[in-house]
Amino acid sequence: MLGYYAHQHGNGHSNYAQIFAKASGYKIPIFTSGYFKFDPGVKVYHLPQEDPDGTETSQDIIPVPDYLHYSPVGQLSIQQRSAKLLQTVLDEGVKLMIVDLSVEMAALCRAASVPYAYVRLPGNRNDSGHLQAFQGATFLLAYYPKEVDSNEIPTWIKEKTIYLGFFDRFGSDERSTTAFSKEINTVAVISGKGGNENLKANLPKIFERFKDSRIDIYGLGLPNGQHDDNIRLVDYVEGFQQVLKDSDLIIGNCGLNTVSEILGSRKPFLSIAEERPFDEQYNMMKFLVQYDLSVNLMDAYGMTDQEILQKGTINPEFLNPQAPAQLLNWLDKQAYHPRNIVQNLRERNTQTSKKIINEI
Repeated sequence: MLGYYAHQHGNGHSNYAQIFAKASGYKIPIFTSGYFKFDPGVKVYHLPQEDPDGTETSQDIIPVPDYLHYSPVGQLSIQQRSAKLLQTVLDEGVKLMIVDLSVEMAALCRAASVPYAYVRLPGNRNDSGHLQAFQGATFLLAYYPKEVDSNEIPTWIKEKTIYLGFFDRFGSDERSTTAFSKEINTVAVISGKGGNENLKANLPKIFERFKDSRIDIYGLGLPNGQHDDNIRLVDYVEGFQQVLKDSDLIIGNCGLNTVSEILGSRKPFLSIAEERPFDEQYNMMKFLVQYDLSVNLMDAYGMTDQEILQKGTINPEFLNPQAPAQLLNWLDKQAYHPRNIVQNLRERNTQTSKKIINEI
């Protein structure tokens, strides 16, 4: 049995947890303190928040050890969430936990002798906390292709990582027949839940460059509510997959979840990186531009609509919509046993992770 811990920041971690839960036939229990709206049938254990609750001793008095990022002493809610998670692990018979994403949860699992796989994000996370979490993991997971990783990433981390490629909640079966436009009539500006300051700051430039197009803005407000007639504000929409299909150009930030869904739509993509720890989104945007998967806003000023729309193709090797099911099947074959998993990965470490997943 696999368990999945999803960090509460944004929606991406819980979204990936739900994808794996569905791939397992709703057997995987999810642990989170976030407020993501999970689908009916998903087994979710809501954990107490780890934010300060007034019972903690300041970290200024008792410093945080190097292998953790956040560790107040004596905080009741953290004690309760730790106890609830570990008891549920025993009750559910969890043999392996996917930790997405917390060095503190990784340390708790390792100290409690619970094997875990740690989910990596783009960027060189070379601080002591992440390195120790990587070292203590049975293996590492990346929900992106290996080409995203820069040469700065140590070899031992890459060899320990299974690169699943991009996948999302929609899959790609229906989108392979998506029609592409010859001109940009409709632009969709979409925002993630993890913060969109750079996207907001660049709205005037977006309006200027695509002033002849209809611009639909999802989840972002405008100062004083003022906007031209070609701009439409949408707070919420059902059937987001249809939004991607109906738009000629998608503009969004470079969060992993957002990127995966846009690339899966096979629609032209204009990417804007947000400030994140370890330059996570700037690393992702560098990969996207390098492999002609997106354009950045400044380049768009010197490009015609036709040139921008030519960015709608993607190397199919980068997409792997069946990755969750393939990973679960492979773990079943290894009986979720750490020794079997590590031995199997070592035997295959001269192959690409894409081949590993395809052979699962």
